[in-house]
Amino acid sequence: MDVKNAYLNAPIDCETFIEQPEGFVVDTGCEKKLVCKLHKTLYGLKQSGRNWNGMLHGYLIENNFVQSDVDHCVYVKQSMNNMIVILIWVDDLIIAASDALLMCDTKSMLKEKFKMKDLGKLSHFLGIVWVPGLRIDPLRLLAGCRKRRLNQAPLNLRGLI
Repeated sequence: MDVKNAYLNAPIDCETFIEQPEGFVVDTGCEKKLVCKLHKTLYGLKQSGRNWNGMLHGYLIENNFVQSDVDHCVYVKQSMNNMIVILIWVDDLIIAASDALLMCDTKSMLKEKFKMKDLGKLSHFLGIVWVPGLRIDPLRLLAGCRKRRLNQAPLNLRGLI
């Protein structure tokens, strides 16, 4: 899922002023320049990412998600035999759920608060191609990585899958 204009959703946490944008300049007739006071964060401000993440974090906690102690970009919600995991990368969310109804409910919950675009099933993320049902033996992968480092040869995934 992609959050549309994520940074524009977050309120700003300090008084911030910017020069008037091009095409929206109001002339005062004197030497003083007018500025605009921001009520929401903008892309490019240093605190925008932190404000957006704080807002999303608060919303997920409100909805009974628990932030991982190991990776703060991972949130988990468990109930009985069901589980939802949300991974956050800036304004992109990967959602994994134990069943389809839970997935729909989670997406609806997020859409109530944020304008979102559902990108469908995960096919690639951060340059990694995701293949449903593909399982890699971690010990064989680790052995392949060690061998590659020793030989400086490219890693061959054949036989690891």
